[in-house]
Amino acid sequence: MTFQTELQEVLPEKHLLQGSDLYEKSNGAYFTVFESEIKPAVIARPTTAQEVGALIKKLHPKLVTQETSLAIKGTGHTPFAGAANVENGITLALEGLKGLSLAESRDYVTIGVGETWGSVYTELQKHGLTAPGGRVGRVGVPGLILGGGMSFFSTKYGFACDSVIDFEVVLASGDIVHANAKDNTDLFVSLKGGLNNFGIVTAMSLKTIPSSDIWGGVAYYIPDTFGQLIEATVDFVNNETDEDTHIMSSAGYGFGHDVCTCCMYHLKGDKEAPALKRFTTLPGAIEGYGTLRTGDHMNFCDELSKFTQDGIRSFYATLTIKADVALMKELHQIWLEILEPLRPLKGFIFSYGYFPLTKALLRNSKEAGDNAKDIDPVDGPLFVVLINPTWDLSENDDQVYSAVEDLLQRLKKTASEKGLLHRYIFTNYAYHKEEVLAGYGEQSVNRLREVSQKYDPEGIFQKSVPGGFKLPKA
Repeated sequence: MTFQTELQEVLPEKHLLQGSDLYEKSNGAYFTVFESEIKPAVIARPTTAQEVGALIKKLHPKLVTQETSLAIKGTGHTPFAGAANVENGITLALEGLKGLSLAESRDYVTIGVGETWGSVYTELQKHGLTAPGGRVGRVGVPGLILGGGMSFFSTKYGFACDSVIDFEVVLASGDIVHANAKDNTDLFVSLKGGLNNFGIVTAMSLKTIPSSDIWGGVAYYIPDTFGQLIEATVDFVNNETDEDTHIMSSAGYGFGHDVCTCCMYHLKGDKEAPALKRFTTLPGAIEGYGTLRTGDHMNFCDELSKFTQDGIRSFYATLTIKADVALMKELHQIWLEILEPLRPLKGFIFSYGYFPLTKALLRNSKEAGDNAKDIDPVDGPLFVVLINPTWDLSENDDQVYSAVEDLLQRLKKTASEKGLLHRYIFTNYAYHKEEVLAGYGEQSVNRLREVSQKYDPEGIFQKSVPGGFKLPKA
């Protein structure tokens, strides 16, 4: 019996075979072309957790022997090939697991993993609420949370995963369980940053917070301002105590122009917030190009959504460093060196950013409960360095990948030599060749291995679900 036959038994009208228009449409619905170029034998499209469980039970023997390989797709925003798709295997596309249910107490919302952050915020806004989830409305819920995730509210509430209070999970056995602070607590902690290594998350419950006006947006500066922007950004993470703030400072190249930007937000809508004066009064602002304004949460998520589109050639790479002005200026100069020969490439855009993990963020993350990342708050403040190239032509793939790998190696070497490189790698931006989970530290990795052995003793999610970042080998 082929797995197509098994799918016909379990999901008779909810799977797609190669050659159909619906298959091509579904397989084309990824953030990058690298994922869409992979061709699974079948795309399974369940609409309930029970259907996911029944399918895993039916496939279990072939998953154990690795006769069948499985990919798990939320909404497909991880950019590298094979993250959520699998050649000649079964791609389990979870976009059909819809649903938003606000608790009677209004303090949490249960979300199906087929939802995007935009759909979550739009619904919660009707009730005067929002949630500390993703910053880009068009991004899906599960991948961001299982990688840890950042939100506009991270300074006050920690990583996005720290606001989850319950996961509904289909285990390797096909059984459906809940993981929370009372039940399967070890699994609960592991899923907060542990990706697809333990089961298939089909729904999650997330704390809600009151919705209010936000002041912020994007400020644009002339390129020579970036050194001063770095100084202001380091001053912010070292000295700022206002937890209703969130910033991202970046340099970028695109369409023949260099620019630097600061995305800044005050979550209580204070346009005169002293915490942000160091950015709003920075010299070199490009008049008429900034988008600073008052708006709601969804408004700002929509703005960041417009910086990306599906079906492109793009990827991320990242490292984490300690806050140090001299180092950050030196790393920026290395980025500029790598950028120079790439400028002529058709459609080339190159972003380089410093995204802070403030002392308050790390402290509030720890106080919210354990997660897989296991970052000691005393390590802060830290910066996640975002590297993000985008380009048009497949003939430039090797050049761009090679350049970014060289850049990543040089940045890490420079930071390490100064004792300012941190072990943590922000999962949602990680380069596909990295040992990401090793960056969580030996103690966390050992716990994650134990949880994997407990809930997936045959290692299905390590061996037969090849996509994503796997647990380091013992």
